[in-house]
Amino acid sequence: MDPSRAFVRDVKRVVVKVGTAVVTRDDGRLAVGRLGALCEQLKELNANDIEVILVTSGAVSAGRQRLRFRKMVNSSFADLQKPQMELDGKACAAVGQNGLMALYDTLFSQLDLTSAQLLVTDNDFRDPHFRSQLTETVNQLLDLKVVPVLNENDAVSTRNIPYEVCTVY
Repeated sequence: MDPSRAFVRDVKRVVVKVGTAVVTRDDGRLAVGRLGALCEQLKELNANDIEVILVTSGAVSAGRQRLRFRKMVNSSFADLQKPQMELDGKACAAVGQNGLMALYDTLFSQLDLTSAQLLVTDNDFRDPHFRSQLTETVNQLLDLKVVPVLNENDAVSTRNIPYEVCTVY
């Protein structure tokens, strides 16, 4: 082993954060190949008794793409020539989270691994009782060799930052 990576031998838990640029393709669709490869790597870590926590983004982008496609399919050519309303980031998040988690569930299931969805908001972390409950839940899932998949619950978050990238469709 490369001496600069010797510390890896003693690792017991890995937290992997994947951002929207990893989760989605340039056209906004979910990057199925990339996510499949990621899930395979996480499976290997899990099989080697390394606890794995996945923190993901991408729900807003995936939802935006899906809503744009639905709007395009259900619109006339004349309708598409008119100025379009902006998509609400919270609606994008709600639609996209469903598809994103379904994909993770399918990919992990194909690898005989179970995943669990945990949605949190920034306000949740201000509550010590919530933090304690979240820690307990994550630890229980890890004990069961389940991969916790965490994402910000953008559909109900009070932060505006995730939605500022939502553009006109």
